[in-house]
Amino acid sequence: MTYLDEGSGAPTSEAARRAAAAALELFGDPLQVHATGRAARRLLERSREEVAAAIGAQPDEVVFTSGGTESVALAIRGAALARRDRGRRIVTSAVEHPAVLGAAAALEAEGFELVRVPVDEHARVDLDRFATEVRRPGTVLASLQHANHEVGTIQPIAEAARLCREAGVVFHADACQTVGRIPVDVEALGCDLASLSGWKFGAPPGVGALFVRRGVALEAHGDERERRRRSGAPNLPGVAAMAAALREALSDLPDQAARQWRLTDRLRAGLADRVPGLRVHGHPTQRVPHLVGFSVAGLDPEALMLALDDRGLEIGAAVASGSPAEPSPVLAAMGLHGTPVFRVGIGRSTPDAAADELLEVLPGVVAQLRRVDAVSSSVLARFRWTGPGGGPAGGDRG
Repeated sequence: MTYLDEGSGAPTSEAARRAAAAALELFGDPLQVHATGRAARRLLERSREEVAAAIGAQPDEVVFTSGGTESVALAIRGAALARRDRGRRIVTSAVEHPAVLGAAAALEAEGFELVRVPVDEHARVDLDRFATEVRRPGTVLASLQHANHEVGTIQPIAEAARLCREAGVVFHADACQTVGRIPVDVEALGCDLASLSGWKFGAPPGVGALFVRRGVALEAHGDERERRRRSGAPNLPGVAAMAAALREALSDLPDQAARQWRLTDRLRAGLADRVPGLRVHGHPTQRVPHLVGFSVAGLDPEALMLALDDRGLEIGAAVASGSPAEPSPVLAAMGLHGTPVFRVGIGRSTPDAAADELLEVLPGVVAQLRRVDAVSSSVLARFRWTGPGGGPAGGDRG
């Protein structure tokens, strides 16, 4: 099988596997002062230092979580509630990940106002409108994704952060699709909060981190074991694996990014040429190197994915709603309503031949599915209009 769904999650790297296996030997509570606890704490803090250095942060600004979704929820809810005495207005974009929109929607039920700034045809946020919205009275938090999870478009995060800073608004960046894929420096970007997911760059599922700039308040509940920001014991094997995976991802990042650019450029150029009715989405240049989002008119998305799977090619789709057949809210915000989106995500384990393989197989699969749809539609139409005796179907039931 050729795995082309790294937008969902990357394969666990060998470095991450080794780090997790070693960490399993350290079963002590990092908060305890005995030798077993101290050994666990040394690994925890060493991993924290590595992750912090990788994103341009200080170790005490990194909070470990169970993944990108929790990081986002902790940032959105924690920052908004910590500032609710100053206002109850949250600004984001119309193409955010469901983790962001879900966390913000939950706050709407508690009296907050959520403003979704529109985007252009490439999913780039309208920065002028964003500036207007963050300057409105009562705005306490803004959140933008660093790169879109469906079409890969990179947002102007540094400019958005500057606008928020000038307006006195806390700014959160969802960096789950960028950390480990392109250089991410939270200091240079100027964000107050940033979420990341280890699964996206080679750690196992179930571990992530949240950058919290010094001085930024978050409201948290529970035992607050993790830097007084998050409840519950840290997942030490996951944390160690994430640090190792990130170290490996950054060790040859320019070379890997260049290779992935070549593959995704080939796909973007070839897909629309070879498949009638296929549209490639996302900004042509301001995008991450590893993602390609596309749509195909008039096809059952699940049927296409399963047909490719039968031929050894695994691609992804926007399935936050539970079904790949659901129209993409991201494409709807871009002006393409009622359209599901497919996503190709590649990484260091993707063979160079994968792009050509998909370009060779996809046109035939689409053509075959369209023939099946045409035959099915013809049979259905005949059944509707012709009864068993040759007359109209559904006659007198009296």
